[in-house]
Amino acid sequence: MSALAGGFLSGGMWKDILTQLWHTAVLYAVAFLVLRLSGKRSISRMAPFDVVVVIMIGEAVAIGVEEPSKPILSAVVPVVVLGLLQFLLAWVNARSQAVERVTQGSDTVVVRDGQVLTDKLLAEHISLNDLQAGLREQGVADVRTVKEARLEPNGKISVLLKPEASPLTAGAAGLDSQETLESLLDRKFAEWLEKMKAGKAHHGATP
Repeated sequence: MSALAGGFLSGGMWKDILTQLWHTAVLYAVAFLVLRLSGKRSISRMAPFDVVVVIMIGEAVAIGVEEPSKPILSAVVPVVVLGLLQFLLAWVNARSQAVERVTQGSDTVVVRDGQVLTDKLLAEHISLNDLQAGLREQGVADVRTVKEARLEPNGKISVLLKPEASPLTAGAAGLDSQETLESLLDRKFAEWLEKMKAGKAHHGATP
């Protein structure tokens, strides 16, 4: 027991532990900074290249933490390089639709005028259950109310409803963008009163 305790408390083991803690703290800070600078896109909106970069950064960080005998720069350099590549590609994508289509992919119409395009689903390896789940996430219970649904490059489904199924907007209700329903009713009532007064005045003036 004493030999075990002595081995655990040996200087070499403490040195390894401190080195590992140091590597963990530094690599955490570097990875956090790189991902923070890469943009505000959430995990759910990541394109394939973004996912690959995150996985590779995680692998580089894991190697640096698990192998404290290696210089910390052997893990820091790949993380920084991957972050720079991701930043550069995002910069190019924002300025070139052609490059973006190659690296991020393009959207695919999977529903048109209430009809599911089965061939498009099969081409994208999406099942009907996956489509229905994506529509439910958008608040759509009946595919027949969908004018168009697209499978976006990040795997999400965007939906455009038919006009008769779309929620009532302020414009469609005759509301100004800053007008409430209560103020609309007051305005309509005032207009009705004016019409009533005008009608009475007209009848009163008629011999």
